[in-house]
Amino acid sequence: MNQIIAKYENNIESEDNFGIGGGLARGKFASRRHEDAKNDEGKLTLGQANKMFAKASGLTIEEAKEVLIYAVPNMEWHHAGRLPKQYGGGMKKTYFLNATEICNCAKNWSSYVEKLNLSKAAAKAAAENKRSLEERKFAFLQANAKKVERVSTHPDFFYETMREMNGKYGWFDCSNKSYKMTIYYSGWAFENQEALEAFYKITK
Repeated sequence: MNQIIAKYENNIESEDNFGIGGGLARGKFASRRHEDAKNDEGKLTLGQANKMFAKASGLTIEEAKEVLIYAVPNMEWHHAGRLPKQYGGGMKKTYFLNATEICNCAKNWSSYVEKLNLSKAAAKAAAENKRSLEERKFAFLQANAKKVERVSTHPDFFYETMREMNGKYGWFDCSNKSYKMTIYYSGWAFENQEALEAFYKITK
């Protein structure tokens, strides 16, 4: 990491390259700004930075990439290259880190790795908690309510899971839409208000 810091600490990148204008570079399927950033000695593409930090840290390239994206969430990017048709076509994006960002990552690498790991652990715990909650909700519904599908008038003590209309091309979700068509409800019907309130307590 010290070698990275020594190399880029005084290697100042151009502040921005938007003044050079847009459009493609001559003879290349890449933007003029991409070519300017690519030739800037104070910048690296994300791919180049991945390899450099992987080598310096002992992590894999994919692991290093995760850390860099976490440390620099809003990287500079420019268009270059073609996307395959199965991914929508058009132009790809190349991401860049500048000298300031490179040095910051090198100086605080251990801290970023630790914070990323904590963030991933928290996300995993949240996902597990959500899955556990959904399982408890479903078990309660199965034991205490009756499933209702596509009725035009729902029961009094009702937990709605879907609101649909039957249009020209079939059924569609109309939760946030307003048309002069019959609304059909799906969900779960409870026998009384107490049972419905008991269910809502699970969701809190």
